[in-house]
Amino acid sequence: MKEISGGVISSELSRLEVRRAVFKMQPSAIELADEELSKINFADLSGTVLRMAGSFGENISLGSLDAIHVATTLLLGERIEGLITYDKQMAKNASRMGINVLSPGAKV
Repeated sequence: MKEISGGVISSELSRLEVRRAVFKMQPSAIELADEELSKINFADLSGTVLRMAGSFGENISLGSLDAIHVATTLLLGERIEGLITYDKQMAKNASRMGINVLSPGAKV
């Protein structure tokens, strides 16, 4: 994984997910989406990330994409404050793995 420092960090997968969602919902907003995405540091979607995501045991119930996000978070380790998600299943599994889960603005 390349060295990433400071600011917002996300998996390269996030760029793909955001761009696909914008193309689907409002194609005319892709330039704005790209502008916002340019403010984020992206962690490589490496073989290491994919292998880790594929190795989660039966006690971890995550779909493929969520597993990739969680694996990226684990590999970034102490360089980040935690995983931002509003998905309850991802949050539950990430917490189970010792990841600090953040959901800014969520109603408790």
